[in-house]
Amino acid sequence: MCGIFASVGKSDVSNILVEGLSDLEYRGYDSAGLCLDAQKQKEGFEILKASNSRYPVDVLKKNVNKLSNEYFSGIGHTRWATHGSVNNKNAHPHLSFSNNLSIVHNGIVENYNFLKKLLIRKGIDLKTETDSEVIGNLIDLQISCSEDIPSAIISIFKLIEGNNTIAVMHKNYPGKIFGYSTDDSGGLVVGTNNTNTFLSSDAYALENICDSIYSTKKHDLIVISKNSLEITDLNSQKVDPKKLSIEKIYKEKSLVNYNLKTDFMIEKEIFEQKEILKNLIEKRIINYPKFTFPEIDKNLLLSTKKFIFTGMGSSYNSALFGSLLYEELIEMECKVEFSSELKSKKIINPENTILFAISQSGETADTLEAIRNCRAQGVNVISIIQEKNSKASNNSDSVILLNTGKEMSVAATKTFSSTLLLFNALALNHLNLLNGERDFLESMKNNYHTFSESILDIFTSFDNKFHNASQLMSDSNRVFFIGKNSNYPIAKEGSLKLQEIAQINSNAFTEGELKHGPNALLDRFASVVSIIGPEDDMKKSISSIREIISRGSKVIIITHVESSELNDLSDNVFVISNKDKYAFSILATIVLQKLAFFSCLNLGLDPDRPDNLAKTVTVE
Repeated sequence: MCGIFASVGKSDVSNILVEGLSDLEYRGYDSAGLCLDAQKQKEGFEILKASNSRYPVDVLKKNVNKLSNEYFSGIGHTRWATHGSVNNKNAHPHLSFSNNLSIVHNGIVENYNFLKKLLIRKGIDLKTETDSEVIGNLIDLQISCSEDIPSAIISIFKLIEGNNTIAVMHKNYPGKIFGYSTDDSGGLVVGTNNTNTFLSSDAYALENICDSIYSTKKHDLIVISKNSLEITDLNSQKVDPKKLSIEKIYKEKSLVNYNLKTDFMIEKEIFEQKEILKNLIEKRIINYPKFTFPEIDKNLLLSTKKFIFTGMGSSYNSALFGSLLYEELIEMECKVEFSSELKSKKIINPENTILFAISQSGETADTLEAIRNCRAQGVNVISIIQEKNSKASNNSDSVILLNTGKEMSVAATKTFSSTLLLFNALALNHLNLLNGERDFLESMKNNYHTFSESILDIFTSFDNKFHNASQLMSDSNRVFFIGKNSNYPIAKEGSLKLQEIAQINSNAFTEGELKHGPNALLDRFASVVSIIGPEDDMKKSISSIREIISRGSKVIIITHVESSELNDLSDNVFVISNKDKYAFSILATIVLQKLAFFSCLNLGLDPDRPDNLAKTVTVE
């Protein structure tokens, strides 16, 4: 879950590297570091690291501006710690035992202990707690046995287990940077412009600075210099990489919020949902009965007998929502799987199955492995992603883009709600292909005519309620979320948001599950968020709420209708004016996002950068 960025150019690259790392910081922000080479005989590598800040790349930028030399090549890294604690010693780049080689690494060396013992037996003193240092020392050791760098890299990776990606520099090869990956889903991304050559963990960091961008594959060996880009395979044969389309992006940088007084990126992304969802409705729903998913073969949808939905984190919650919606409306077999489980499962009747693989980044390691496993068995894979130049895009049969714009905050907001709405739109289109009842299809479409107004109501009508309810949540030792049917995935997402950004102990259950265990945790230190949708049995939900209150816990209610009885039970009742159960679920999501955001601020935390998390999880 780390970010790698490197460049060789005709002028100083230090600030270019910092900007590249800034674009990759969503992959991890425990630490950041640079290794710079002035390419002068008497000058060694200049290494800069930052670990004692939630914004380590900003610290690097300040330190880079103090440098007096010009550096024409360099490698950079943003770290999410997997081996070793968070400190400068374990931050990348790492030097090898000879100090001749510098390495940055993403991945996990699964046979780390064996290789570490091998190096110790050879008398090499390891200076860090990381598995990354082991790779660098092994390559340097191989070079000392008269192998050149390309041969040494290929030889050493025959010993290393796991999906790993590296970039290295060596003092004996000034002006050159070497990249290599054993990732089954693909390797590094490379790019060029008039003055520089680059390699990066993903295309996003290159789109605004390169004229051409290319993806590489597993076992491609990359060599970049200021005038050339060379890619070869394991047999030293030249490889022609796949050229990617470039979309120039306006990149809005988040202000550093050390004092919690400035605007947060997540607040902006929550607010953007009004326009994003409006655009999605206009593109995918309002044009019904026209088929609005040209990315998908209609005949494929009509011939499919089973649907599998998969993802991790928020993407899993949206997969669960999609599975429930599709099973009810399309009336076909649907199942939902965590990608981490699906990646090793045998699929029954794969030739008649579609997999909907959901990943905001398109780089989630477990989801990529699930895609690979299912495709190998003959399943048709449709990925739902935000990033078009991603590994999921390159490894799927079809791709549906969310078109939300880059989501920078770690916690998913606009990508989550967009995925829910997209499943509504897809079900509408699919039902139309199946000649579904016209009146029902029209009513399904009409439910979204006033959707934007409902979102605006949430943003403008609940200020005091958000303040009071979030204070109740942030004062609680634990918070539980309950919901039925399509609102159960929403309850899970609300719980996840609170865990992620407010760091409050939280969990989600179906409403009926409370009496089968969770009730044991109810007391005056707990609060419960109850989501009651348009088709839920209000009387039974009220009975559940009374049981919760009898245990001393406070209740926050999100519902679809004004009720004096609910108002008597809680001072914190949010009424969402939409009578369609699936549209209501999406709107309830936005309420939960706001509650988590304000709970986070109440506790003095940074909602954009929670502890121990990264936006994109690129290791299994």
